[in-house]
Amino acid sequence: MATGWRSIELRQPFDLAKTAAPVWWSGHRSAQVDWREGVFTWVGWEGDRVAWRCARQDGPVHLAIGGCRDESGDIDWAEAVLGIGQSLPSFEDETVAALARDHAGLRSWSAGSLYEGFVSAIVGQSISVAAAATVERRLCEQFNAPIELGNRAFFPPPRPEQLGSASVETVRQCGVTMVRAAALIEIGKVFTASGAGQHGRDLEAARSLARDCLAMPGIGPWTVESALLWGIGDPDAYPSGDVALLRAVRNRHPEIGTMRDLDHHARRWRGARGWAARLYWLDLLGYPEG
Repeated sequence: MATGWRSIELRQPFDLAKTAAPVWWSGHRSAQVDWREGVFTWVGWEGDRVAWRCARQDGPVHLAIGGCRDESGDIDWAEAVLGIGQSLPSFEDETVAALARDHAGLRSWSAGSLYEGFVSAIVGQSISVAAAATVERRLCEQFNAPIELGNRAFFPPPRPEQLGSASVETVRQCGVTMVRAAALIEIGKVFTASGAGQHGRDLEAARSLARDCLAMPGIGPWTVESALLWGIGDPDAYPSGDVALLRAVRNRHPEIGTMRDLDHHARRWRGARGWAARLYWLDLLGYPEG
């Protein structure tokens, strides 16, 4: 694994375990990320090269970064993937405000690109987190060679041009339906043509591009909002219709019985609905110890 750890001093307290909890929820099934013994590991693309980086907590305001690339990219990577430049907003909703106090070190873990957010969201339509991670791993295995780290294989995601030029039959081999395979291919074509930057720092441009994709077969509002949330950490992304989010909110508010009830309730989080969703999921599903 990593050698030559480099230390980053953060501006405010940070909790890597809570931030990386969505990685832990997949149960070591993900192709690109993992959480083991307090270390978060990531494999992906930096420019036109496959790279890997990892992070561990070295104190409330210190994060150690290691990997195969030099330290000049550490902060950009940590901002894009671990959200270290963000902070939890204030909430008027008393329940969410209490969760935010309990999980003050939470940041917005994401894939680091809108394109990868779309790939994960399309694969994850109507299936569990663990099942989605398994299918996405099979998809990644079809396109790129593995990197062996810590006695397990990681696979970088397919590049947009790889996915965009694939056949439906090839993509379906990972276990998705024909409609989802076609949607994945179209997303590859869209991002090949757009040349959208890897990290999508322009949030409004990313939102515009994402919502343009609503016109594509197989892509609805849940997919778009999930891509924004898990792709680039959009603070207000709200995946209406998410069953796990309904369970999480109902756990605190038993009177919320339907998706319509949840959508109405979520209006009070406007501007930070993505943060509220992360807090409720964390409350329901938990996080790794240390």
